Order: sequence, then structure tokens, then C-alpha cells
Amino acid sequence: MFKIIERTASYLKKLGVENYDIYAVEGEGTSVEVKEREVDKIKTSQTKGVAVRVVVEGRLGFAYTNDVSDDGIRIAIECARESAKSSEPDDYSFSMPEKSTFDLKLDDDGFDSIPVERKVELAKEIESIALELDSRVKRIRKASYGDSKTTVYYFNSNDHSFSYTATNFSLSILLAAEENGDSQTGWDYQSSRFFHELNPKLVAVNAVQSATELLGAKPMKTKKIPVIFKNTVFAELIETLSAAFLGNNVLRKKSLFAEKLSHEIASHTLTIYDDPHHPEGSGSSPYDDEGVVTRKKAVVERGVLKNFLVDIYSAKKLGLKPTGNGIRPSIASLPTSGITNLIVERGALGLEEMVKTPEEVIVVTDAMGIHTVNPISGEFSIGISGIYYVDGKRIAPVTGMTVAGNMKELLKNITEVGADQKWLGNVCSPSVLVKELTVSGE
Repeated sequence: MFKIIERTASYLKKLGVENYDIYAVEGEGTSVEVKEREVDKIKTSQTKGVAVRVVVEGRLGFAYTNDVSDDGIRIAIECARESAKSSEPDDYSFSMPEKSTFDLKLDDDGFDSIPVERKVELAKEIESIALELDSRVKRIRKASYGDSKTTVYYFNSNDHSFSYTATNFSLSILLAAEENGDSQTGWDYQSSRFFHELNPKLVAVNAVQSATELLGAKPMKTKKIPVIFKNTVFAELIETLSAAFLGNNVLRKKSLFAEKLSHEIASHTLTIYDDPHHPEGSGSSPYDDEGVVTRKKAVVERGVLKNFLVDIYSAKKLGLKPTGNGIRPSIASLPTSGITNLIVERGALGLEEMVKTPEEVIVVTDAMGIHTVNPISGEFSIGISGIYYVDGKRIAPVTGMTVAGNMKELLKNITEVGADQKWLGNVCSPSVLVKELTVSGE
């Protein structure tokens, strides 16, 4: 790929393009799905592509190609130059050379030596453990293993260049438990940078528990009550809410926090930071996808909004410094502001202790419709399932209920943040206790 980058840069210079950047990706991966102790699907993939941004007379052009032959590269560059002609002039710039102090190992040296048989074995192992743990588990809808190795290359007209390689491994399972005519589903997921850290037993145990603890669940009567959002559920909420922290959304006034920088937006118990140097984060990297050095920064610190997450363009428009959050969702996408690893700082209480804090509480273990949270108004209405507790004792599972409100009020009414952090993709969160919410049921 280095030679491809060199050829691309050489061709751009011959055409007289003075401002440009080249982003290239080379990757491979495997996915395995198992059902009823048999392999249902094995899929391998290989990717290679180059994306080019050019600035011609203040106009930005972009194109990409998966054809990395000389002809493919030339066509992509011509397409980028043509697209520049139809764009509006603006103040575009590319990153300057800067050395990263990042010293985290991102790839597993043994990636290429893991046999397919071992990958299949892991997926089957999750399924077998889940079926043996509890007789009420009747169906495994899907047990999966996945891995990927990706190398990123970057070069721009400011003579700034870098490359790095990252690996990722994952396990997941979706199952159904049945008892007395009732059926509930359970799911769990684990992701790790290193193969040896995968734990099929832990994934199976968590999935079985999430299904069996809801057997016999029924709606409660509508009431105002303290609510604990379990770690995975609050991670989903924060992931959806993260759109409100992104520079491009702030710039377009599509964020409920657009005018709230340095203002209190949440309870003092809540701290959220974006950390691209976290050893367990799948979004860790020395540079962002447009060449800016990454760094850890607080987004919300003790309830106060400290930073927006900005790429080079939105930073300039907002009068801020780039934070190393220029992210490309794929080779086919222009960089835009995004999260690296978004982490809710842990508190002191375990979930068992947190449950004992209020007289009564609903622990939300599963939620539907979180993606419908409005990042502009903050309004939400989500379906929930969970466990009802009184004086710290489990009373009954509940389902078919709805929690509605506004994220601004929810964040300010958080009274406790737990110690039970869990990763969900590149978002990490513990469970949190909200003082009171209206839960609608019967």
C-alpha cells in the first residue's frame, strides 16, 4: 500500500494539485455463525481501498476506489477534481505533521495464525455452555465469532504521513428461554483487541441470565419511580446522545447542547470522556482519520459540558481547536466529527448496592427504541423490561412498559453512577440511578 500511496501522490503532483490528502485502508476478517451445534455460516472478507480529497481554488473534491491499479487511482483522482468544480468555495485545510506519543499496542501478533477450526470451536462453545447452564434455554438463535485486522495509511500535501494496524475479536449470542408458556430473549457480546482475552463462558452466562431473569414478566401499573439503567442500556443511551456532542451537529444547530459549552448539563455525579488511548477501546488510535493527533478529553466533567468533539472543519467554523475526532465511517465517506471511545466514568457502588439505595426501584435490563431519542430536543420514549425491587429485594420481573421524558432532565436527575462498567462497541458505561421517572404500564 505504501507504493500505491506514492503513486497517488505522484499523479496528484503531476496534475498540479497542491492541496490534498490520501487515506487508504487494507483489511481482512472472518465471521462465523453457529446454530443447533452446526456451522450455519462462515464468511471471510478482504478489503483494500483509497480515498482522495483535493482542494482546487478553495473547493473540496472527494472520491474513492477499491480498484487500486494505476487506472483505478487515476480515475478516482479525476473524479475528485471534477467533484470539486461543483462544490462551494470554503476554508478547507489539512493536518500538519505532528508526532504522536501513543504507545498502545493495537494488534494481536497471532492474528494470522489462528485456524478457522478454532474460530468455529469458540462459537460452538458459547452455544454449548448456554444450553447446559439452564434447562429453560430452549433455542439458540445465533452464536457468533468475528475478527478483523485493519491497517490505515495516511499522507497529505503537508508531508504528513502515518500508518497503524489494529485487530479486533468478538463473541456474541442471542438465545430464548421458556417457562410456563412464557418466552424471553437474552443477548450478550464481548469485544477485545486480543484473541486470548475472549471469554465464551462469561458471554453465555450473561446472555442466559438476561433471558431467564425476565421469565414471567408482566407490566406494572403506571407510576413515578426511581430507575436504574443497567450498564448496557445506559451505554446505548449515551451512544445515541453522543450525536449532540459532535461538532458538525453543533455547527448545524442539530444538537440540544449547541449553546451549552461550559454550562452544567447533567448531575455532578456524571463524567464522560472521549479516550482514544484506552487499552480496551475498539476506537483507540494514534491519529484520527484526517491526521490529527488523538488525545483524551473530558466531554462532560462533573456535570459540566467541557468539550465538543470536532474534526478540522467544524473546529475552524466553531472557533475551536481540533480534538482528534475526525472520523471516516468507511472508505467511501468524508471525515466528519465522531467519537473514538466514549466512556462514562465509574462510580463507587456495585449494582447490588445501588439497588438498595432507594426504597423501590426498577432496574432496566433491556430497552427498545433507544435510537429514536431526539438529539435536537432530547425527547425520548422507549419500551423497557427489567426487574422491580423493594428495599433491595427482587420482587418481580416487568415488561411491556414505557419510559418517556427528556434527556436534559434525565441527565440532571442522575443520583448515583455505578462501578460495573461494560463495553458496548466503542462506548463504555456503568449502571446509573435516576432519581425518578414516569414508567407507564397498565
